Amino acid sequence: MKINNILSFSIILSSLLVANETYYLGEIVVLSTKTKSTIDDLPMQVTVITQDEIENSGATNVSDILISSGEVVTRPSGANEQQVSIRGMKPDDTLYLIDGKRVNGDFSDAGKLPASMVERIEIVKGSSGLLYGSDSIGGVVNIITKKSSDDFAGDVQLTHAKSKNSADMSVFGKKDNTSFRIFSSYIKRDTYSNDTTEDIIIKQGTNSYKPSTLSPTLQSTTNLDNLNDTYTFQEDLQNEMEIKSISGGVTHRFNDHFKIDVDMSYLKEDTQGDFVSALYKTNYDKIVVNNILAEQYDENKRVTASSGFTYTPSDAYELRYSISYSKYEKDKKIYTNFWEELGYNSKEGSISGVDNSTTRYVNHNLVNTYEFSQNNRVLVGGEYRVNDREATGYSIDNRTYSGVFLQHEYRPIKKLNLVYGARYDKDSVAKSESSISFGAVYAVDKNTKLKANYSEGFKSATDEELYTNSTTAVGKSLLGSTIIDGTKTESWNLTPETSQTIEIGVSNKGDMYDFKASAYNTNIDDRISKVVLDATTTTYKNISKSEIEGVETSIALYPIDELIVKFYYTYVDAKNKTDDTDLVGVPEKLTSMTISYFPIPKLELRSVTKYTGKQIGSEGEVGSYSTTNIKIMQKNSFKNIDLFAGIDNVFDKKIPEELGYIQKSYYYIGAKYKF
Repeated sequence: MKINNILSFSIILSSLLVANETYYLGEIVVLSTKTKSTIDDLPMQVTVITQDEIENSGATNVSDILISSGEVVTRPSGANEQQVSIRGMKPDDTLYLIDGKRVNGDFSDAGKLPASMVERIEIVKGSSGLLYGSDSIGGVVNIITKKSSDDFAGDVQLTHAKSKNSADMSVFGKKDNTSFRIFSSYIKRDTYSNDTTEDIIIKQGTNSYKPSTLSPTLQSTTNLDNLNDTYTFQEDLQNEMEIKSISGGVTHRFNDHFKIDVDMSYLKEDTQGDFVSALYKTNYDKIVVNNILAEQYDENKRVTASSGFTYTPSDAYELRYSISYSKYEKDKKIYTNFWEELGYNSKEGSISGVDNSTTRYVNHNLVNTYEFSQNNRVLVGGEYRVNDREATGYSIDNRTYSGVFLQHEYRPIKKLNLVYGARYDKDSVAKSESSISFGAVYAVDKNTKLKANYSEGFKSATDEELYTNSTTAVGKSLLGSTIIDGTKTESWNLTPETSQTIEIGVSNKGDMYDFKASAYNTNIDDRISKVVLDATTTTYKNISKSEIEGVETSIALYPIDELIVKFYYTYVDAKNKTDDTDLVGVPEKLTSMTISYFPIPKLELRSVTKYTGKQIGSEGEVGSYSTTNIKIMQKNSFKNIDLFAGIDNVFDKKIPEELGYIQKSYYYIGAKYKF
């Protein structure tokens, strides 16, 4: 079935359907089991970033929220964003959900969601293939948006920072059995630059020259001798960015047993920045230039729509169905101001690294839940996904994913809760996969629980890893595993990556503390990695087996009503078992301490100190570093207005350039008006 037909079918159904309901009352989560479950009853490790923590963080989007969290590692992603890594896994090993629905694309799609529309964020750590299939090999992040039962309410928030300004608005309303929600956001960010001195190298075949040492032939037939041997460039470590977004939804409850939801969103992002291109092709035959300054322009647009229904004919049975559509358009171009020296007739003629693409997704999800009793619940469901892509580098026509799963939650005795199940997935272009999971929670007493869990996950090769035939931003050829071109003379298939996680843990609560600890072991087989074929060509291949072992501990202390202190510590040993080397980009230790003090009602003073241990970077070992952020927030300062301010990296600690882009202290101030 063509994707246009599927979309037409989706539009017809949209008037009858509603998205999966997300429960967020108290400590109830749906992330790990797709049912109403308390965190204490889940055998896997789950972290919740609450609404208060989000509001007091000074964050403008989801990316900022996760980066400020003390329990995840951040990694650079070019000069635009930071990415999030969980338990030593790669950033793209994490599946992102919005209200329980899969976010298509990469982390940036979820990361740009305005913070003002987020109720809370749930993070599950470890393989999660049972209920969510591909892409959840390392964990799942569920972003839960705000809902309201008020007849009419909302807020407007303005934030000014050292190099970023933002404005957000939320409006909620309800009349009888129908409610609506509208969110809008605007973010404007300036560049952050650093001077770098580069030696210009001109290559023709196996010969290398400085501009001043060109051969007589090249001096007479090219303009390359007009280049200097050395330049000091101003390179943008953070690109200029402008993001505009609007989203909204309507919920209608027909009766006590049936309700529908419809949601839509639109986002437009423009970025611009200068970077040093490792390799830029000239307009002269088989001649390239190393270390020249280039300019990259990106214009990205995303449109999403979803709908579904929830049907509960009895207290024991619930049926949920959702359908969602997303369209992502990307227009990337790279130019150089040295176009004349490189032999081009104009700046526009020097265009390189073009990515003009449109990607469309349609997702279907069905979940049936039946409770035989309070201690015996079965979950049966399935999903079906289709994606199309039209692009300069490669195109995909109706790649499909389908999966079915069964989960059983059973409490054979009062102190023991079991959660286990199995899943089967089929990919139209990759190997089918099966996943199982088994976990148990045992209550030693009312305050102490022991947990154990085994879970599997997998990740199918992405479209890019299979089919791309493009030029990267630094001027090198990037070829999918199936592409034959130039020095790549054979095609090979990519086997899905698979993971197995074993985890044990303990939790204990007292009147003035909450303690959790866990130890885990994750094995990853058939890791898909980039491999270098030659100086100008990179491709993808299954090359490695990895093992990640670690321990995590956290404790929250409440010695007095006015003070909350939270500690978090993790130690990770991440190895590439193929050659017994440390995995790149995995800090050995991560520690954080958050102190919240309430000297008077509605006034909070908060400090967050985060230590990131040493790790292996792309060019060797990268040292440890720490940052401290301080914040102050006064709720209802006057006439329903909240005021807040803060300084990130208050002690001006230097962050290794390979790991981040802001190296100096960073302030922000803002106000929120609630109506």
